[in-house]
Amino acid sequence: ILEALISIQATRFSKKMLTSWKWRQRAYASVKRVRGWAKKKNPNILHNLHLLDAELASVEGKKKKAISHYRDAIVMAEKNGFLQDQALSSELASLYFDSIGDTRQMSIHRENAIRCYSEWGATAKVEQLRTRTALPTTVQPSTSAMTTCTKTIFT
Repeated sequence: ILEALISIQATRFSKKMLTSWKWRQRAYASVKRVRGWAKKKNPNILHNLHLLDAELASVEGKKKKAISHYRDAIVMAEKNGFLQDQALSSELASLYFDSIGDTRQMSIHRENAIRCYSEWGATAKVEQLRTRTALPTTVQPSTSAMTTCTKTIFT
């Protein structure tokens, strides 16, 4: 999963077309491996597959598909109790919305990522995101970690 995410990010930032193409091929191969795990009905992997599909769709310029997969990644991570993956999916969704100029959704997802990382106990990550976005420092963990993170986006 990490190999695929790294390869997708490298595709985005590669300046040479051939280098970008090589990274994209590596990303596709990594995602194919994850799809194989998902086909074996591994419930711990489906939210990650949606995140990878969202990231690939964003690189390919497929806006509706990217948004749908980000949403599914966040919801499935929350449903299955993967708070750290819910935080990561929200963070990457916020970066995507920022890249397409949707500042409202960017803010909602960034705040959700901060809330989830905070509830997970990743204080350094919370500070990094707050510094990057100049968001208020009043976001506190709630007693209902799994519900609170998604509630602000989807209810």
